Amino acid sequence: MTDLRSDARAFVIQQRDAELLRGDGSELWLLADASDCCGALGCNRLRLQPGAAGARPHLHRRSSEAFYVLEGTLEMLIDGEAVRLEQGGLAVIPAGVVHSFRAGDGEVADVFVTLAPGTDRFDYFRALPKILRGEVGADELARMHERYDVHFV
Repeated sequence: MTDLRSDARAFVIQQRDAELLRGDGSELWLLADASDCCGALGCNRLRLQPGAAGARPHLHRRSSEAFYVLEGTLEMLIDGEAVRLEQGGLAVIPAGVVHSFRAGDGEVADVFVTLAPGTDRFDYFRALPKILRGEVGADELARMHERYDVHFV
């Protein structure tokens, strides 16, 4: 017998309606945060210009993360192993596994990223410019990394 949740609701968004964050060689569409999806998952679309960095080595303790390449090439380091994902390629990173990623040289990396179970992380992405400029103190940064389940190594 299926357990139907009376509070469950579908979530639908068009990319044109999603918040778009632009960075140094990147565009990030905030598609669905955990609170949009009853905590089940979070989804983003990330487009990196050729050679642009995505994220330095980090892990998530509470969630797995999946990367699906829509276009171009995504270069990843997964538990110390270099992996090259081409269009149509998928990498699923279990919780606790160290990973990093960037666009391949000479190619964009257009990637659909899913995190499950979800963690509300949109505010972290919004704060990244300040974090990268060093404008967030060490104590606050440690609290943010714990709250958003982003742990750099």
